[in-house]
Amino acid sequence: MDAIKLSLGKIRTFLQCPLKYKLANIDQVSVRAKASAGLSFYQALHNALEYFHKAGTTPLPSEEFLLNLLDRNWDHSGYKDAGEETQYRGLAENILKTFYKSYSPEKHDVKYLSLMVKAKTKKCFISSRVDRVDLLPDGTYEVINYKTGKNVLEPSELARDTQAVILYLGANAHKRLEGKVSKVSFYYLRANRKISVTPTPDDIKEVTDLIDQTAANIVSLEKGKSAVLGLLEKILPAAKKISGGVDDPKALAEKGALCNSCEYLEACPAWPLTPREIAGETPEVFSDRIRLSYSKLSSYKRCPRAWKNSYLEGKFSREPKPFFSFGLAIHEAFENYYDPHGSKKSSLKHLLGLWDEAFNNHAEGYRDEKEKISYYNKGVEQITKYYQHYCANGKYRPAYAIEDYFEVPLGKNAVMVGFIDRIDKLDDGTFEILDYKTEPTRRTQKAADEDDQLTIYFWACETLFKMKIKQLSLLMTNFDERLITTRKAADFPEVVAAIDAVAAEMKENVKLFQENYDPDQEESIYFPPKKNKYCKSCDFLETCLLKPEIMGDTTIRTMEYTDTDREELLTSEYE
Repeated sequence: MDAIKLSLGKIRTFLQCPLKYKLANIDQVSVRAKASAGLSFYQALHNALEYFHKAGTTPLPSEEFLLNLLDRNWDHSGYKDAGEETQYRGLAENILKTFYKSYSPEKHDVKYLSLMVKAKTKKCFISSRVDRVDLLPDGTYEVINYKTGKNVLEPSELARDTQAVILYLGANAHKRLEGKVSKVSFYYLRANRKISVTPTPDDIKEVTDLIDQTAANIVSLEKGKSAVLGLLEKILPAAKKISGGVDDPKALAEKGALCNSCEYLEACPAWPLTPREIAGETPEVFSDRIRLSYSKLSSYKRCPRAWKNSYLEGKFSREPKPFFSFGLAIHEAFENYYDPHGSKKSSLKHLLGLWDEAFNNHAEGYRDEKEKISYYNKGVEQITKYYQHYCANGKYRPAYAIEDYFEVPLGKNAVMVGFIDRIDKLDDGTFEILDYKTEPTRRTQKAADEDDQLTIYFWACETLFKMKIKQLSLLMTNFDERLITTRKAADFPEVVAAIDAVAAEMKENVKLFQENYDPDQEESIYFPPKKNKYCKSCDFLETCLLKPEIMGDTTIRTMEYTDTDREELLTSEYE
């Protein structure tokens, strides 16, 4: 096929959801994009920094000048209310003050700003934009992009990030830079941390292979020309229909945490009933609910202060943790092994090969090679025992579904969101929910019977997916144990009431915190610290008022968190 022209945004949209790509770029269904706090925040900071750099360095403009640029570029749209805008504005000012303190003592030779670059792969041309290009003392160039989101990619992740590789290739192909780009950097403004990498040939091949496969899929989709516009008529009465086509819109839709902000949500075939329609509320009333994963809810209940630092202010850990990487790798290996659309190979050799690949995909956080090897071998041992127990001698069969995403309104104050590790269809036509746990502590049957997370999964499957759930299982890989439990509809009202009460409290405290936001104030009366069994592993222990008490409490030992909140990893982060 001839090389096609794509932007990085189009590639990301296709990988996020092929149906969204088709509607926006092939069928050209125009709808107004939803304004958002994240986008307004991103644009204000990027514009302020661009004009700041344009002012030069001889002399360097003052901090006051930079803050005035923020004021001139501030966009009031997209914020839910005045309180949320107050918080974001205070956060933006604090970010720029911290940036200025780091930037001003150093010498910088900024050569180009907002530079468009184009990279070529075997099947396409991809365009993207570089925020800033610096000339380094050795005569090479560094390309830098500013990031305003919460998530920070570590070097090994950044080296295989699609945007990073495209910027590196495109900048080296730009005639002004003469092939002298030595590294690409992402400057994470919230963390005031710059991560720099030079992608290796293997990194580049992995990314360009993905891009070429995506380009081929896009071309195939463009040739299909299926008529999906009829699905949109309830919200897009002027939609122009396109004739022909054979592909299934529902099969193209990819459900996930970004669906909530998608402009096509109300007509998406993957959501025959949207969470708002289930709640029976107007968009205005529904938008007042707080979105919670089980991890977010648990984090708040453990310690409101730690929750505030992580989820309201984005002060996530700057250091990756080995148990997070290990848990992600275990989940990814099983996800690929049980994938109903995958290879369906059942051998132990195949499963261990998937483990090897997944482990290398999540190699951050290990202190040294010895610790890394120890965790790898631990995974081999757990997976081998699991295989012998649940897969050998013809017991393996692919899952009915893996990583099914759900959003379900609870009570009057919350929308619970999450991914279900695995759903199996049983011989009698009912279903089983299975959840992997890699934690080092053994759970009891009583704990499984009272696990609110499983209750939420049960309700989501029966309510949203219309499945009859016969049983639910916790698969404790560290102990080669399976705890089987059941739920019934009568179990749910009590859980709903408890979650709704916590959600109401969270909403009120968030409102008060935002209305009185002070970025220089570490502590908040609305989110006090709370001692719990995870305190000695907390990212925020050093500044916690309870640290002396915690360190002196011999009943608290260092604990490892058991689950990552994948919703947070998948939430859109603006450039």
